[in-house]
Amino acid sequence: MLAVIGAVAAQPPECPPQRMPLGDRRAALEEMLRARGLAYGTGAQDPAIELDPQAAPGVRAYAHFVAGLVRLCARAAALSHARWFLSGAIGEHGVRARRAQMLAVLAAASGEMETAARLFADPTAVPNPLEKLADKTAARLSRRYLAARGPFAGLPLHNGLCAIEARTCATIALSAFGHSRISPGASALAAKAALSWRALLVELLAGLARAQEDGKATRKGIEQVIRSQRLPVREARALRRALVHPREVEQISPALHSDALRRFILTQVLLAALVDGRLEAAELAFVERLARAVGVDGAALARLEAEVSDFYREHKDALAALRLAETPEGLPHALTTRLEAAVLDNLDRLLQEIRETRELGELLAKAAAGGTLSGEERAKIREQLIDLAKTIPALAIFAAPGGMLLLPILFKLLPFNLLPSSFTDPPPVPALPEPRRRSG
Repeated sequence: MLAVIGAVAAQPPECPPQRMPLGDRRAALEEMLRARGLAYGTGAQDPAIELDPQAAPGVRAYAHFVAGLVRLCARAAALSHARWFLSGAIGEHGVRARRAQMLAVLAAASGEMETAARLFADPTAVPNPLEKLADKTAARLSRRYLAARGPFAGLPLHNGLCAIEARTCATIALSAFGHSRISPGASALAAKAALSWRALLVELLAGLARAQEDGKATRKGIEQVIRSQRLPVREARALRRALVHPREVEQISPALHSDALRRFILTQVLLAALVDGRLEAAELAFVERLARAVGVDGAALARLEAEVSDFYREHKDALAALRLAETPEGLPHALTTRLEAAVLDNLDRLLQEIRETRELGELLAKAAAGGTLSGEERAKIREQLIDLAKTIPALAIFAAPGGMLLLPILFKLLPFNLLPSSFTDPPPVPALPEPRRRSG
């Protein structure tokens, strides 16, 4: 762990010209959580990590996850203009201080609040508890990530717990670097909130499992993750109670009181529904029911799905067991058949609508020609197809979770002349200028 922290601490991070307001700092860290995959419970490949080529996938994933947490701390410090993270804090003294304060934040998130507070307050003191605290923090993070206990990566609860760990770290980092101290009381409140998020996640994943054809295996996997983490008795009891006695979605939804919590829960439930590459009708109904209960419409759910799909498409090694298929082969036959019927039965109306909606036609043409669509472009396609569903109700299938995975089928079904004329018609030949008359 100290090697990873040291690699990040070697140079001061890039800081904005001025200290950012708290709301902007929080938004920037939220974006970083998504971009690095920490919001999904994993981590993108980090160039600072050097591992044995023969290292097991779990070990590699864990190392990149820890690197993501460390960079999250460094980013929070930079946005807050923390003393040791400004451009002038160079040399061994600055490296030692940055390393100590980032470790202190990770340690506070791991429950070592008092020791972390002392280290953060005096990061250059000699001697200090750096190595001992690093060992305790690494052991706790490894246990949370289950780096050495079997193929847990990809089990829904495992990734959700890791995502909560990252969010707790972000919360403590914002507070610590914003106030130039670690408050054990504030860290305890963050830990309490994290426990609440974990229980809500388990409860909703248990509800999803009830809707699945093989829900018994899902519940067994969740129980296995809870047991293997060797949690404190109080937390283990709360999570098992949520697993065995989940409430109805409508009873749980009032507890999802913030936009961040609602987004997190929807992301994790959507990932859990898609983890096996299939989207059962009952899973689809559960996700839609949850979205309605928390006030999230189809377009917002589509954007969320596109973001998740984008991350795993760009970082295929981030989570070996969790693949969001780029083709719809894993989706149930009934779902793809519904789309084929919707397109073929409404082809004339669809052609007219797409010709009138020029942007949609251009994006579909680009994708059909093998071009790579950005996340924003995929979200635009989805939103405009949802708008088309107002006049062609059969296309409402795109408003459902998993709808993004159906786009390849749509491309195959659209005829060539469905594309805008700018893609199908040859460019007009410029008229030849008329010959000038000679004077005289």
